[in-house]
Amino acid sequence: MSDPSVYDETAIEAYDLVSSMLSPGAGLVSWVSSHRPLDGRTVLDLGCGTGVSSFALAEAGARVVAVDASRASLDMLEKKRLDREVEAVEGDFRDLRLDTAFDVVTMSRNTFFLAQEQEEKIELLRGAARHLAPGGAVFLDCTDPSEFQRAGGDAQSVTYPLGRDRMVTVTQTADRAGQQVLSIFLVQGAQTLTAFHEQATWATLAEIRLMARIAGLEVTGVDGSYAGEPYTARSREMLVVLERQ
Repeated sequence: MSDPSVYDETAIEAYDLVSSMLSPGAGLVSWVSSHRPLDGRTVLDLGCGTGVSSFALAEAGARVVAVDASRASLDMLEKKRLDREVEAVEGDFRDLRLDTAFDVVTMSRNTFFLAQEQEEKIELLRGAARHLAPGGAVFLDCTDPSEFQRAGGDAQSVTYPLGRDRMVTVTQTADRAGQQVLSIFLVQGAQTLTAFHEQATWATLAEIRLMARIAGLEVTGVDGSYAGEPYTARSREMLVVLERQ
């Protein structure tokens, strides 16, 4: 998994700002809700970071348990939680064992890809299956691998504004042979400059189907956008729904 120290206290404010501006919390909720109701249901949000997805799920009426390995991320989540029904749990969710079953398990915005090896991905899926209530579902929110492959190994940079006085430059370098992508985030303000990074290993839909079967799950739905558009060769998102076999 990506080293939790990447999101240490020196970078966590910048990470939270980028996540708040770029992560599709509302889109995630819309997609999950189209498959499973959220109001009054229990959700396990794995790899929650500073809580962008967790808060959006809670605001839709869910009772959320938010899990992350980074203490600094969870400290930020707890500062921003207010009266939202979100419980923060520190832990490595590859071997997570809670005494609760959940209606919905989410891994938002490429969390699944942060597992570097296929064995790790299978353990993530086993852990998700272990915490599923009867009739529950797992939701993998992933960028379609074709988005990484188009770069052809060259570094690609895009700059986004972050409010009025800051901006973030995201530079991605993809290794097609290793199915890996390195993302470097450079957050610049008038007098500050903060960087953090993520290393991800993508999986194709065929690989996810196989790993899911090994973990006791099966793919029961794939969407190409948060609005529920069909998954096609032109889709930029690969949104996967899994249920117990």
